[in-house]
Amino acid sequence: MKPICDKLANMETMTLTISLPKDVGAALENKARLSGRDAAEFVEDLVTKEVNSPSLDEILAPFRRQVEESGITDEELDELFTKARKEVFKAKKERQKA
Repeated sequence: MKPICDKLANMETMTLTISLPKDVGAALENKARLSGRDAAEFVEDLVTKEVNSPSLDEILAPFRRQVEESGITDEELDELFTKARKEVFKAKKERQKA
């Protein structure tokens, strides 16, 4: 089987077969065509991006560690976020009036 693209020519690869509803397959083909790629390349790019992106737990780990080290209580943290959310909402509302 010919590799999908040159970058796969010298790489070990995994072949995966999936079943999609016809409407999803048609939408996939359309999006791939609009991006100048075939469906396999399009899906490969999506999967590569997803598996190389950090999880929410990984993103939040430093924040969670700082919160734990700070000794702030859950109630204090909730109050802090509630206050910040209200300030952002108020500032957004004021910008919309201007």
